[in-house]
Amino acid sequence: MNDPTRTIRVITFRTPFVAFETRSWHPPLNVYETDEGLVIVADLAGVNLTDLQVHVKPTLIVVQGQRQLSPPPGLRRIHRMEIGAGRFELEVPLAMPIDPERAEGHYRNGLLEIILPYASDPPRQVVVIHIEGGL
Repeated sequence: MNDPTRTIRVITFRTPFVAFETRSWHPPLNVYETDEGLVIVADLAGVNLTDLQVHVKPTLIVVQGQRQLSPPPGLRRIHRMEIGAGRFELEVPLAMPIDPERAEGHYRNGLLEIILPYASDPPRQVVVIHIEGGL
């Protein structure tokens, strides 16, 4: 039983990858405070502008969207997969009320920038802003 010449063979079976699924993911973001208001920058590389929605409330920003990734033709196996895909939703609560009517959004080079001027009198409405730009 304790034969030092005995060889142990370890066999690992790898099943080919068959499903390319997407699941909820959370894009990274930065929130900056300036003298005039807040600036939110979200890393949304690969997200189509038409798949983005931004809802601006006086004390809450909601960014929703979807990133679609397609497997390469002839995919046999995935060795590493770190890029998130599928639907996402970011909720950013704000400590200082902003003016939704003056909010602006820009989407360039995969970064969504939302400019949120402070409110002089807190409004009580929700505004869906139009995002300008492209990939």
